[in-house]
Amino acid sequence: MSETGVDDKDSLIQAMQKDLDRVLAEESGDSELQFTRTRGAMMSVLVESVQTQRLYFVVRSVLMSLISALIYFTVVLYFGTIDAFQAAFLGVFVFIVALVVSRLFDKQIVRASKKIIQYLNKYRKIRTFVLKRL
Repeated sequence: MSETGVDDKDSLIQAMQKDLDRVLAEESGDSELQFTRTRGAMMSVLVESVQTQRLYFVVRSVLMSLISALIYFTVVLYFGTIDAFQAAFLGVFVFIVALVVSRLFDKQIVRASKKIIQYLNKYRKIRTFVLKRL
C-alpha cells in the first residue's frame, strides 16, 4: 500500500498498468531506460487520476445521500409517521428525486465536489482515510 492510499494491487491500477505497458512497449521497443522513465511518469499520473475519481465518487455519493435524507426527513416530518409500505415507496421516490436533483444541479455539485477534494488534498491523513475506508 502506498502512502497515497491506492494499492498497487488495485484491479483498476493493474488493468491500466497492463495497457500502459503494452502501448509503451510498442512505442519504444529499443530504449529500456526511456520505457522505464515514461512508465513511471505515466503510472504516477494514472494513480493520481484513480484517486481523484474515487474521491469524486465518494463526495458525490455523500452529497446525494444528504439530499435524500433531507427529502425523506421533510416528508416524514410532514406526515408524522409512515408505515413499511409508505417507507418503501418513499425510498424509491426519494432515490429518483435525488438522481434528478443531482442532474439538475450538476454544475453546483461538481463545484462543491472540487472544493471538498481540494480540501482533502491539503489534509493527507483525512484523504487517505476516505480512500481506504469509504
